[in-house]
Amino acid sequence: MPPFLILKETYTPFKMKHSGKLTLLLIFIMLSAQSIAQKSDTAKMSSLMVYGDNFMFSVKEPDGWTGDIDNAAKYDANIIFYKSKSDVEQGGALVQVYNFKKQDEKTEDDLKYDVKHYEKKYSNLKQQDLVVTHQDYKCYAKLVYVKDQFYQYIVYVNPGAKYKSGISVAMNISKRAATADELKAFTEIIASLTMFKG
Repeated sequence: MPPFLILKETYTPFKMKHSGKLTLLLIFIMLSAQSIAQKSDTAKMSSLMVYGDNFMFSVKEPDGWTGDIDNAAKYDANIIFYKSKSDVEQGGALVQVYNFKKQDEKTEDDLKYDVKHYEKKYSNLKQQDLVVTHQDYKCYAKLVYVKDQFYQYIVYVNPGAKYKSGISVAMNISKRAATADELKAFTEIIASLTMFKG
């Protein structure tokens, strides 16, 4: 059994009661509900629930991307997102989402530690500030890259002092910077995060 499981929220239609005066009303409600459910599927409105030992969070799958729990461990993540497997194999955008145990509430120090690690490894490393927001949680972000080699967009999300863990989100791309569409999907993933347990 994998250490992390994923469930998709699905629409469950209610059971119809057959009564003379309510039949037409119930048919109308069912047709409306079915229409809403179809629109939800099209718009990828369902959230993915990701959980393991002592944590649980939800995240939404951006339109045109796949959320993958089965292959996430290969990338040191709880869940990964990509447009296609062949795109990832060719160095395309890969988003890794990982729940981490907080040492304290100074989550910005975790980001600084990561950046220092890259600085030691790559003497020609460049950095760029990255603006990423979440409605309820604090975000700390940075882009680190070596031109024509790799681009890594790093974000640490702190859901608050009531949780003992946070969520790191990274988008990795080989040889080029992210496109506007890739950045949009990346920020949508971050904005959709909801911590339930951690």
